[in-house]
Amino acid sequence: MPRLVGIFGGTFDPVHIGHTRTIAYLLDIIPFEKILIIPNALPVHKENSQESFQHRFKMVSMAFQCIDKTFVDDREKLRNGPSYAIDTVKEVLEEETDAKVIFIVGSDSFSEIDSWHKWEGLLSLVDFIVMKRPNHPLTRSKKAFDLINKTINIKDLVKKRKIKNIVELKVTPVTVSSSLVRQHVLEGRGVEHLVSKKVGEYLKKHNLYDSKNLP
Repeated sequence: MPRLVGIFGGTFDPVHIGHTRTIAYLLDIIPFEKILIIPNALPVHKENSQESFQHRFKMVSMAFQCIDKTFVDDREKLRNGPSYAIDTVKEVLEEETDAKVIFIVGSDSFSEIDSWHKWEGLLSLVDFIVMKRPNHPLTRSKKAFDLINKTINIKDLVKKRKIKNIVELKVTPVTVSSSLVRQHVLEGRGVEHLVSKKVGEYLKKHNLYDSKNLP
């Protein structure tokens, strides 16, 4: 079996327990050597982040600090221009020349894969794990549904293969989103059940999201 390196990117605006629990679950069932957690600097498929990269990076670092084999990576801030996934993947492949790199993404994001920058080239570079997200099924009307390989499973995916595959993985539903966290903060409601203790304290200390409009 090859070394396995995961890439988990996102806006993380803010990071929440759905992010951390999903990655912890993947680490329990897949022998990753490490998973790179990479916050977007300039998201392409979403509106501008409500909070700065510095705040988001700090919160992500707090959220994942107790999860072994995860490394929070600031490469997209160091790179000029929009945060294109294909650029990040190419950089990681150059650094991890002897590893099998797997891109981890939620079904909501993957459902729009054919709108990503150079998406076909991206799919030719790495394998994908698509995590089923509640209320975001990959419908038959979308290109994404046809891209999922229905004939292999996770055990097949982690083997050394030249052909790149896309596998859908069912994870325990966590009904939380960054927009829900922002809404709770804006309305003065508690977020203790939505984010880690340290992230909750950070949100309060820096008054994040409490005076901004929801997207």
